[in-house]
Amino acid sequence: MPSFTVCPKVIEYSKLHKNYLRDILMAFIPDNSKKICLDSNNLLLEEYKKIIVNDRDLWDWLRFLDLYEDTSIEKIDIDSTDLILPLELSNKSFDKHLIVNNKSEYSAYKEFIELNKINILEKDIARYILNYSVDIDFSNISILSKLNPNDVYSIILGICSEFKSLIEKNGLFKLLVEKTGKRVKEKKAQLLFYGIAHSICIANDLKLSPEIDSGNGSVDFNLSQGLKANVNIEVKFADNPQLEHGIFTQLQIYNEAEHTNKSIYLIIKTDNKYDSLIEEIQSKLDTYKTEGKIQSDIIIIDSSYKESASVRKS
Repeated sequence: MPSFTVCPKVIEYSKLHKNYLRDILMAFIPDNSKKICLDSNNLLLEEYKKIIVNDRDLWDWLRFLDLYEDTSIEKIDIDSTDLILPLELSNKSFDKHLIVNNKSEYSAYKEFIELNKINILEKDIARYILNYSVDIDFSNISILSKLNPNDVYSIILGICSEFKSLIEKNGLFKLLVEKTGKRVKEKKAQLLFYGIAHSICIANDLKLSPEIDSGNGSVDFNLSQGLKANVNIEVKFADNPQLEHGIFTQLQIYNEAEHTNKSIYLIIKTDNKYDSLIEEIQSKLDTYKTEGKIQSDIIIIDSSYKESASVRKS
C-alpha cells in the first residue's frame, strides 16, 4: 500500500480548485489502497487545519480521513530538524513520495532530495499516479546495456503508444477534456505526457528533457541516450492553428538544432472536427517520405469525452 506526504500548499491550492480535492485528496479515502503520511505529533495536520478554516469541503475531507484513520493514514515519528516538515516526513516514510504544488518551491533542498532519493510529484502528475495504474513491461530491454538509436526510438514509440492507450482506453481523456467538450491548455497535455514518460525513461536510462531551446524556440520534449540517440517530441491539439506548420516547419527546425532525424508529432483531437486536416497532413507526409525526405512520425490520439461503459449505447 503506497504512502504519500502532501505539502500544505496543495491543500491551499485545493481550496480554489476543487478538482484537486477530488483527484488528489479524496484518493486517500474511498478504496483505502493509498495512505497519506502524517507525523505522530500531528504538526502537519495542524498546518492543514489552519489552511482549511471555513472551507466545508476540505473539513469534510479531513473528517473522512480521520474516520478511516487505520487504513488511510501512516503515522511517522520524526525528529526536530532544520528541514521543512513535509520534506522531513516524506524522507522518513517508506515510499518517499512527496506531492507538491510546484517543484520550484523545494529547489533549495535539491541536494538533500537527490541524496535521499525523495520522489517529488507535482500536483498534476500526482493526479495521474493516484487515479490510474500504468503497467508497462520493458523487461525485454536491458537497462544496463548501451542502446543504439533504433533501440531508443523503439522505446520512445512504446511510451507514445502507452500515452495514447491510457487516454483512449483507460480514462485519462478526463484529464484533457470536460464533458462539455472544453479542453485543457496544451501545457496540461504535455505535463501528462511527462508524468507517463518519466518513470519509463528512468528505467531505461534515457534522459527526458522538456522545453529544450537551442536558439530556434523550444521543442516540447527531447528524449535521449548520449549524443547520437535522441528523439524530439511535439504535442499539439488538433485545433491548434499552427498544427500543419508545427510538423512541416517547426519540428524540422528543432530536429536540425538537436542534430537528430528522429521525431514524433503527437496530435490530440477532442472531436472529429479536424479529421480532414489531419488526413491532409498525413497524406502530405506520406508523399514527402516516398520522395526520400526525412519527416516526423505522427501519432493521432482521440481524447474525446466518453461516457462510462454502463451508460453507453451498444
